[in-house]
Formats: sequence, structure tokens, C-alpha cells
Amino acid sequence: MTRVLTEMKGLTAPDAKVLQDIQRVGWHVTGVFASKGEEGPEWAFSIGLFHSFGHPEVILFGLPFERCMDVVNVIGEQVKSGIHYDSERLYADILNDPYQCAFREVNRRHYREHFGYALWFYEDDPFPFIAMFLAGQRETPALGCWLQ
Repeated sequence: MTRVLTEMKGLTAPDAKVLQDIQRVGWHVTGVFASKGEEGPEWAFSIGLFHSFGHPEVILFGLPFERCMDVVNVIGEQVKSGIHYDSERLYADILNDPYQCAFREVNRRHYREHFGYALWFYEDDPFPFIAMFLAGQRETPALGCWLQ
């Protein structure tokens, strides 16, 4: 069962913000960045697109941190307007020309390690994730491991 959006009692401020964002616009963007002194990919992902619109949650990395968060919000706005992204085609309406994007499903066995906040929100309800990448971009090792 997914968390009740209006049940804020006992939640931390960040947890309450997740629910408030989903209630207000339909999704929340979570950013994950490397800790100071550590290296690693930074990424952003949605929470709530599946709950609010029946669309898979979206993850993006490979761009600067803030840009990842901005693009997830752009995708959220597109989904809210009725667009559905899937892994069967290329999309030119997310980034500026000449960049096209594609999506691939993320294997569920990687959710616990990478998408804890989404698991917190959805509790026991299953939900899909898709990863966005630039068309023609070689998959990075981090992305490749999430798709297998």
C-alpha cells in the first residue's frame, strides 16, 4: 500500500515534503549526489509519477546534478500533460535539438540499493522505473548494471 499523502504526523520535514510535492504537483524529484570527498555518479529520480499518472518513475544521470533534477521535472510536466514515455522509441521533446532521448526499464533487483525513498513511498505496492539516456550514448557501467 502506498503512503497516504495527507498523513504527515510523525514525519521528518524531508519526508513530509515528498508527500506534499506529490499531492501538489503529482511527483517529487529526489537528487542523489556523491558525498564530499567521494567520487561517483550523481543522479535524480522521480517519486509519484506512477502513483499520480500511471507512468513509470524516471531516473536520469550523466548530466550535472542540477540539470538531472531539472530534466526529471520537465519529464514530470510532460507526463502530467498526457505524454507517456516508454522504451520503444526515441524522443526529441525533452532536451534541446539535436539531442534525442531514449528510455530503458530498470531491473527491480536494483531498487533497494538505489531508490530507497521511492520504496519508502510505495511501501508494498510494485512500481516500474525507467532510465533516460541520450540516444546513441553508450551506456555507462552504472546505468548498465541497473538495467540487467
